[in-house]
Amino acid sequence: MALDIHDSTTSKIVNDNALSVADRAFTLLVTGPSPLSVDGRSIGHGTPQRPIDLGELKELLLTPQASDELKDAVWAHLVRRSRSDGPAWVIGCVGMAMPGLKNLAARTTQNCPAHVIDDIVSEMVTYFVAQLRRIDLDRPNILPRLLLWARKGALGVRARELASIEICAETPEPVALDTEPFMVLAEAVRCHVITPDEAKLINATRLEGQALRAYAGRLGVPADRLYKRRRAAEARLARAIEEGQVSVSCDGPASNLAC
Repeated sequence: MALDIHDSTTSKIVNDNALSVADRAFTLLVTGPSPLSVDGRSIGHGTPQRPIDLGELKELLLTPQASDELKDAVWAHLVRRSRSDGPAWVIGCVGMAMPGLKNLAARTTQNCPAHVIDDIVSEMVTYFVAQLRRIDLDRPNILPRLLLWARKGALGVRARELASIEICAETPEPVALDTEPFMVLAEAVRCHVITPDEAKLINATRLEGQALRAYAGRLGVPADRLYKRRRAAEARLARAIEEGQVSVSCDGPASNLAC
């Protein structure tokens, strides 16, 4: 179950994704006159017997001297606080796990298009936070197990997105060369290949680069449902273009007349 939890960053992780927002929130919580802290006496395992702010505690856990027993004691304490003491401690947990989450984000977003990265990182953080309520604190390796769940969420989104991209790759190249993509979507709607809502979804998350999870949040629908809807719509669109049902050229056949 070994996971590398040392800090690693990548230029592909953009400045305003869920991870960087959480990182900034954590910084605010551990600075100032009243930083978020734990009592070292409640942790034991050689921790200083005094209040320890989470920034200092985070550095302590990254030292080579930090034992697995100490890490599990700290994480059991943090997770219990996240369950009983409110959102600040949830952010505290995410911030404490930031080196591992950044490393995981760098790995799971490698070679992904820019518009996919936000969705992957968002799902990774969502899975991590969800497991704070469920993780078994009586078993060892608490943080590695949390990171494995975060990895599962990230890879799930990555797989769905790359599958959608593969479908889009089947679209003949004239779509990008001969006419504007939104005109292709408009014609596909006129031909009843895709619905107006599907055209809006593809336009927003493909052409405009909006994160699908954020788009789903604004609509108030599950992101998984939109992933499936977009994938099905793009598959129909690709087939319609291949079969000539939808024109992809400004001076091509007026396929909409037969729709």
